Amino acid sequence: MPIAVTEDLLRAVVTKDKALSDGRTLWKKGALQKLHASADQSLLWGECQGSGANPYIISIDLAGDNPTIRCTCPVKPPPCKHTLGMLVGFMEKPGAFATAEAPVELLEKRGKNQERAEKRAEAATKPKEVDQVALAKKTRIQRDALDLLEKLVLDTASSGLGALDRARATALVQQARQMNDAYLPGAAEALRRLAALALRRDDDGEERFYQLEEPGHDLPDEQRHRLMTRHLTRLWALVRKGQKALDEKLDESASDGEAVVEDLLGHVWDLAALKAQGHGRQNLRLIELADERWSDSVREERIEQGFLLDLDHGDILVDRKFRPFAAKDKIKEKDSYERPIDISEAGIYPGFINRRVRWEIAALVSRPPTANDFAAIHAQALPALDVALTRYKEQIRNPLAPDDAVMLLRVADIRRAGDALALVDAKGATLLLRDSPLTRCRSLNNLAMAAGARLAEGKLLQPASLLVRLYLGLSDDAIQGQPLALIVASDHVRLGM
Repeated sequence: MPIAVTEDLLRAVVTKDKALSDGRTLWKKGALQKLHASADQSLLWGECQGSGANPYIISIDLAGDNPTIRCTCPVKPPPCKHTLGMLVGFMEKPGAFATAEAPVELLEKRGKNQERAEKRAEAATKPKEVDQVALAKKTRIQRDALDLLEKLVLDTASSGLGALDRARATALVQQARQMNDAYLPGAAEALRRLAALALRRDDDGEERFYQLEEPGHDLPDEQRHRLMTRHLTRLWALVRKGQKALDEKLDESASDGEAVVEDLLGHVWDLAALKAQGHGRQNLRLIELADERWSDSVREERIEQGFLLDLDHGDILVDRKFRPFAAKDKIKEKDSYERPIDISEAGIYPGFINRRVRWEIAALVSRPPTANDFAAIHAQALPALDVALTRYKEQIRNPLAPDDAVMLLRVADIRRAGDALALVDAKGATLLLRDSPLTRCRSLNNLAMAAGARLAEGKLLQPASLLVRLYLGLSDDAIQGQPLALIVASDHVRLGM
């Protein structure tokens, strides 16, 4: 069955909005010519007159999980405005495409694509043929690097975080490069984050920080050192658990806990491997409740992520995309979904409360929201604060776990609490709400306005649910929350950005 050409598909394949706009214009003014489609409408081909004497030759193959888009114009990578114009035309007026027998060369290209896809799928399901000599060599390199990291962590801890000046921070970054060279990018990133929080002194005597954009760099020293201690503790856990994992060497039946360690050490998952190792899910019904985007100077990447509620199981999953600064303009931004989406098949990463989810383009279909969707949102929200706190505390007992977790909670009321707000649940329990100093967006004032506009006789309208990021305060380790989205009845308000 071919991939359906819809607005969802256009959003999924387009890399630049202007190209899509220009494509729509090309279609409207009739620049696309000699349009044809195969009998099953899985192959489209035609021409588009450009600025040159000869028209550009276009073809689109809608078989498989992702469309294959080709054009003889010089714009690379696809899609260009010419191919987007063809997709718009087929979506709006499929009858304009004359049914014809597919050209032999397109069928040959499809056959090669299918052969490659089948080989990848087969390779993902089979035990990998491992070069044991090369694997042993890589493992020894990683193991030696973790021994080096162990000494570095102990030295940093014994010297005191206050001694992390510019010279020591620079040394940490150099050590991070060694971790990268030793196939441990996760450990390298952790070292860079620690270095990014280190205080240094410029030649003029003014105190500055190693990297100004790392969240927490501008905190008072006591809180900044608490944050650095958390990074150092996580590094120590990574060393110990990583040493154990490398000694035992993960096999194909690795547990989630072991997979988490492998992931933190820098393992790169692909979608086929996730599915092959039992991390696949089918027929997901998701709705995106919040979306965040920021530039991470330590990773040198633009990070974009959306928090999606599984309407059937209640999990808060993360759709995350990384765009390196060096290639940011060539990589499409992550889509943000204003409507519920149905995913026929997806891969779920190993991890903690908020697991990452990935899917192929053809797996997604969006649909208009219904009253049943909002009823499911409120039904899946955790009924009381103590349930959320129990789950969060269970996560942070693991020293490798992140310090925060995003959860959806039923809320009876939102009240003022000094310079903050407080979430009140049905049992009368309260959670202090503040903007986390480590996030890139501020949402507290937006919640105050959103909640204030949804009052009846001084009380928050019901049913009401709040998407909250739980985190540990840096001054006292108290659990606090930052609001990300408010859902009241069938009214959904995103609070960030």
